[in-house]
Amino acid sequence: MNIRYSDDKNIEIERLVSLFKSVEWESAKYPQELQLAIANSHSVYTAWDGDKLVGLMNALSDGVMTVYYHYLLVRPEYHKQKIGATLVKMMTDKYSRCRTQVVI
Repeated sequence: MNIRYSDDKNIEIERLVSLFKSVEWESAKYPQELQLAIANSHSVYTAWDGDKLVGLMNALSDGVMTVYYHYLLVRPEYHKQKIGATLVKMMTDKYSRCRTQVVI
């Protein structure tokens, strides 16, 4: 399995809903709002197995002082493959200059 990572926030609604449903998150019940929330995030990193969205992490930030990590999710069947750890490292590297980093 070759996981590919991306920072593209333009994610098809069906792929987002499928990922959020896989972890039984309430956000999956609001597809349009979820897609808009992801698109409006300061940063988004995603993990892909082919064309299947298998992980996602987003950040809400002023880009200078504070960053909030709002979503971090990985499909259950992809757990224990360090996908979540990789997404966290990508985000914390990107926001290393921020004085305050908060996981919500």
